[in-house]
Amino acid sequence: MSIRQNALKASDVTLCGMVLLAGVAITFLVLILFLGSEQRTVSVAFQLEIDERFSRLQRRFNTQELKLDVVRRFFVNADDVTEKEFIGFVTPLVGEDEAYSWVPRILEKDLQAFRAKALLNGTSDFSYHEINPVTGERVPLTRRPEHWILLYLLKRDDVTIIPGMDVMSRPGRQALMSKARETRQIVVSEPLKMTNGQAGIFFVAPVFQESSEVPLNDDDLQGFVVSTVRLASLMEQGIPLPSLQRLNVTLSLIDPQHQGEIIYQSEVTAAPSALYAQRLLKVADQNYLVQFRPSSTFLVANSYTLSISLFFVFGMGLTLLLTLMVYLLITQRARALSLVDERTRDLHLLNITDHLTGVYNRRHFEELMERLLVEAIAQHRPLSLITFDVDHFKQINDRWGHQCGDNVLKSLCTQICSATRKTDLLCRTGGEEFALICPDTELNDTRLLAEKLRTLISTVPFEDIGQVTCSFGVATWIPLESFDSFIRRADTAMYSAKSNGRDQVKLADMN
Repeated sequence: MSIRQNALKASDVTLCGMVLLAGVAITFLVLILFLGSEQRTVSVAFQLEIDERFSRLQRRFNTQELKLDVVRRFFVNADDVTEKEFIGFVTPLVGEDEAYSWVPRILEKDLQAFRAKALLNGTSDFSYHEINPVTGERVPLTRRPEHWILLYLLKRDDVTIIPGMDVMSRPGRQALMSKARETRQIVVSEPLKMTNGQAGIFFVAPVFQESSEVPLNDDDLQGFVVSTVRLASLMEQGIPLPSLQRLNVTLSLIDPQHQGEIIYQSEVTAAPSALYAQRLLKVADQNYLVQFRPSSTFLVANSYTLSISLFFVFGMGLTLLLTLMVYLLITQRARALSLVDERTRDLHLLNITDHLTGVYNRRHFEELMERLLVEAIAQHRPLSLITFDVDHFKQINDRWGHQCGDNVLKSLCTQICSATRKTDLLCRTGGEEFALICPDTELNDTRLLAEKLRTLISTVPFEDIGQVTCSFGVATWIPLESFDSFIRRADTAMYSAKSNGRDQVKLADMN
């Protein structure tokens, strides 16, 4: 009964498990769809954040270029610009961390005349010099065909620059100005060290003389208008603090010499995320790659963990409730099926067993023999049979009563089952007649087993009546022998044992 209940419970659990798995699967499917939707929402928010930031950067760089071009046109259209005029025109354009300067081209032979003119125009503390690129100290001018002298400078920091410095002595300036001279366009430098010691970008605009009085062996270059701006200020100024905290931004140059070299990186650390975007920023002759990654601030602000948790809890709660309802329904049905199965098993057991002794009956004995003979033929395995009956059983019934005779038969079966293998099959074939089927057993081993059983029965007294003996016949199946012939040989051996004095074992003839 307990085995049937366990099997029934297992089936209930299996069905409930399937319902539970289905509910979990549906919950996770909905969660996946919801997660995909939320991820798309976060991705859109990330793209909007990037578009806004990049738009600000693009305007900032373009504005810087446009302001320099305005100053360049001022010098192109003016005959001679004094320091006062320069300061008056440029001051409204200068922003925080910016500087504007005018660097005219002076030939070696014109140095003295240029200094006198500069002092006459009001330039104070004018002194020719250049900066030693190794020591950073001021040194006298090196003789060269032409010089690029810093004449006017307007900035908003406290670093003092004395007019008269030849900017060509500073590292990185010569190539930049040569490029502007050759292309006649505004050029942008790589990040260079500014006079205040910070990294900045130099915008250089060449100013060419539009007069026709230029010598044939010379170009019409008058000088350069230069604007410098601190790189960090260029990338961050004018951007609200919350926006700065939401994105990690890096800026790198796109050219063969500096491929992938990062020239700016925001202080906000990038958080681990699959979100990433990049934009190409074009400024004058320079191309920059701007890379964007979300910060932890952005991810926290756009987190959907709580929504997913609530979704999961609701889905799992609904799934468990549904599973419990199904379990309660199938349990009632399982109880009914259990009763039917129990009755079916009992009927089957009654059909194949002897109601008195509990061993297999005559009908099942014949079914077992037919099946085992087929297996023995197919697998070439031995099959033996022991037939036996109780000696003088009629006298036991007559003397002690049928109830005592029934007890003898039950005790006899108990003794034999305890002394044989589980594979040996005990059957009651008649009133006091029995058969023991011994699969995979040769004749000699079967004979020894019969002797063992005979000794056990005859030496252990039975309750109320004392000693009881049995006569045994032993036969082993001969290939090609029929079922009836096999049974007949075993029975003949048993009857031979009875006619020869009983309480003995006889082997069947092999013919």
